Amino acid sequence: MIPALTALAPIINKVFGVIDKSITDKDLALKLKNDLNMQLLQSGTEELKATARIVEAEAKSNWFVASWRPLLMYVLIAILIWNFIISPIILVLFKINAQVLLPTDVWTLLQICLGGYVVGRSGESIARTLANRPAQKDE
Repeated sequence: MIPALTALAPIINKVFGVIDKSITDKDLALKLKNDLNMQLLQSGTEELKATARIVEAEAKSNWFVASWRPLLMYVLIAILIWNFIISPIILVLFKINAQVLLPTDVWTLLQICLGGYVVGRSGESIARTLANRPAQKDE
C-alpha cells in the first residue's frame, strides 16, 4: 500500500490544489482534504489487515509453512556473511577464492524480502496505532 500511496501523491496534491482553488471556505476545504486523507489511510489499513490475516493463518499452520520466510532470509544472510566476511578472510589467508557467485535474481529476491519485511513491520505498527486510536467526532 505504501508504494501505491507514493504513486498517488502527485495526483492527491493536484486534487488538494483544486480543492484550495475552487472552495473559498477554508474550513470546508480543510475538512474535505482531511476526509480524503482519512479515506486513503483507511483503505491502506484494510489492505494491511488482510495481509496480517494471511500471515497469521500461515503462522498457525505447520512449522514448515510458518517458517519459510525466516528460513529463506537466514539462508540469504548466511550467503552474505560468507561472501563478504568469511570468503575475504579465506582469500587473504589461503589465497583461495571461496566466494559464492549469486545470480542477479537472488539479489533482487533479497532486496524484495528485506524491503517487504521492513515495510510489513512498519505497516503493522501503523495499523496497530490507527486501530487503537479513538474515533474523531465530526462537528
